[in-house]
Amino acid sequence: MSADIDVTVVGLRAVARDVLAVELKHKSGQALPGAQAGAHIDLALGNGLVRQYSLVNATGQTSMGSYVVAVGWDANSRGGSVWVHEKLKVGQSLRVSAPRNLFEMAAEHRRVLLLAGGIGITPIYAMAQACAQRGLDFELWASARSAPRLAYLEELKALAGERLHLHFDDEQGGPMDLAPRLQTQRWDAVYACGPAPMLDALTAATPHWAPGSVRMERFKGAEVPASERQPFELTLQRAGLTTTVGAHESVLDAMERLGVDYPWSCREGICGTCEAPVLDGAVQHLDYVLSPEERAEQRRMMVCVSRCGGGRLVLDI
Repeated sequence: MSADIDVTVVGLRAVARDVLAVELKHKSGQALPGAQAGAHIDLALGNGLVRQYSLVNATGQTSMGSYVVAVGWDANSRGGSVWVHEKLKVGQSLRVSAPRNLFEMAAEHRRVLLLAGGIGITPIYAMAQACAQRGLDFELWASARSAPRLAYLEELKALAGERLHLHFDDEQGGPMDLAPRLQTQRWDAVYACGPAPMLDALTAATPHWAPGSVRMERFKGAEVPASERQPFELTLQRAGLTTTVGAHESVLDAMERLGVDYPWSCREGICGTCEAPVLDGAVQHLDYVLSPEERAEQRRMMVCVSRCGGGRLVLDI
C-alpha cells in the first residue's frame, strides 16, 4: 500500500444523488503533487481498506492545493463507498498516495470524444476541463440512470455547452445505443469510463477504429469463470520458492501464503501497483492496466488477477 501522504478532509459535498465529493488538503498545508487528467490516488480509509479514486480536479498541474475525488454509493460495496458515505467527516485525517495515471490522454490526440457512464464521469470531467484549457476539439457524452444521478451535471453544462450530449436511461427507455453513433471514426480517439456493459458495447462498436484510438478505464478487471480456472505451478526465482496456485486463489494470494510481502492496492487489476516481471510462462492477462502490445510481450503481469495460461509461471521475484 503506497498511501504515504498525510491529508485532512476539508470538504464534503453532495454532487449528485448518492455521490459525495471529498476535498483533501495536505495536513501540513503544503502543496500536493500534481497530475494529468485521468490520474487517480490510493485513499487509505479508516476501516483499513485502500481504494482508488479518480482526481476530479487534475488537469496537468505541477502541484495542487487540494485533491478532489467523488465517491458513489455502491449497493455492492466491499466496504469502501459505504465507509466514505457514512463515516467520513470534515477534519478527519487520512493518508493518500501520490497520483498515478494509467488513463492519460495522448498528446497527439487533438480531437477527442469523451464518454462517461455513471460514476465514470469523474476522470472524464477532469479530461473535459483539460481539453477546454488546452483548446482541444472535444465532445462529451455523459449518461446515467437519471439526471439527478449524474455528478457535476451543472458544471458539465457550463464547461462543455453544445459539445455536451446527455443520456438518461429513465427518459430514453434504456442505455445509450453506441453502435450507430460510432460507425464512422470522427475523432482521433475516444476516452471512456463507466460500467462494464457500456464499455463492452463501446468495444463491440469500434473494431474498425484505428489501433490505439479506443481508450477506457474500467472499475475492475475481468473474471474467469470458476469452472475454467486451472491450478498451475508458480516459481519465484529470486526467492527460491515454488508452489501450486490453486484454482480458487490468485498469484498474489499464493505469494502471501508463502510469506512473500509484495505491494498491492486494489486487488482488481486496475491500479497497477502489483505489477511483476515475468521470466517464463504464458500469462493469461486479466487486468486493465497493460496495453495489447505490453500483453503480447509477456514480460510483466498484475499478480492480483492475471493467471498462467499454461502449466508453469516463473516470476523475477
